[in-house]
Amino acid sequence: MNPARECAFFVAFAPSFHLAFGYIWKQSDFPWMGIWEENHSRMNAPWNGQSLARGMEFGVSPFPESRRAMTERASLFGVPTYRWLPARGRAEVEFWALTRKSEAIPESLEWPD
Repeated sequence: MNPARECAFFVAFAPSFHLAFGYIWKQSDFPWMGIWEENHSRMNAPWNGQSLARGMEFGVSPFPESRRAMTERASLFGVPTYRWLPARGRAEVEFWALTRKSEAIPESLEWPD
């Protein structure tokens, strides 16, 4: 995520299928992205030590923590760590999921027109 750009993105690439899959969003809506992995370590159901996965989650907070912890921190690296909506408030955001044929990992994704 380049803070100099209006939009952020991530791309997953499957070279054997020549397929790129990704998301693009406005950083003002979702200033954080979390990356997590599960590597055969959870022995409980439903994983049963069999799952190998990587997750990419864009959102309004850098960590999975309580709302109290988020508001007490307020920001990290000058970026807010939560988004507050008043009672009966509403937020509208837009993001795009994209797939495309590709011979290599795309260097960037652009907001669709």
